[in-house]
Amino acid sequence: MSPMLDEMLVKEVVPRLRRAAPSIPKIGHEDDEEIVQDATLMAARMMESAEQAGQKFSGGNMAYYAARAARSGRRSYHTGRSDAMSPGCQIDGRARHESLDGGIAFDTGESGVLHDVIAPYGDSGREADPAEEAARNLDWEAFLASHPARHRTAILVLVAGGTMREAGRRCGLKDSAAMHLKRRIAADLVVFFGEDVIRRLLDGTRPRWETDLRTSRERHLCHAGAGRNMAKCEIC
Repeated sequence: MSPMLDEMLVKEVVPRLRRAAPSIPKIGHEDDEEIVQDATLMAARMMESAEQAGQKFSGGNMAYYAARAARSGRRSYHTGRSDAMSPGCQIDGRARHESLDGGIAFDTGESGVLHDVIAPYGDSGREADPAEEAARNLDWEAFLASHPARHRTAILVLVAGGTMREAGRRCGLKDSAAMHLKRRIAADLVVFFGEDVIRRLLDGTRPRWETDLRTSRERHLCHAGAGRNMAKCEIC
């Protein structure tokens, strides 16, 4: 812009936008200062476009149209109203942002947070939960501590990808004795962790109760979203 328009923007447009900011609807964490900054950018763009087109305007005109655009939900970074992240879309009531830490109730009668439902899945079927990982490590340490040193050596060799013959050599056992130790360790695993847990680990599946609970939560959110005229989620 020319120096004359720069002065008009600072001395005429910005003060008017500051007075209009409190009456402009805010979305999310927006405040008056943020609105003023965004509307100033929109006004600068309009002034530059009008100057290049050879049109005459005043600072009051630019402040009025910039404030009007901001009040309708337009922002300098996006003007569409179909994007769920657009303030205009949210002002129209077509979308609503929820905090991932906000509490929600499920059809099952229990409560939780939204993050539990939409947490991303990993290659194994679900992103690892730190609490679950810690509990699993404690169980594994307890299992190792309940066995003599020879058994622990063989188990660690197998966990590292070694063969039972290699584990037998590390423990000073012949092949027949090593195979007997392998069967003993397998039986101890079933007794300690339970046959159902071992089967799930071998099959790579999640517990049925966990799948049912997640399905119920997803269905609840889909129905709640449809009731608020929100965009249809990918699950449905």
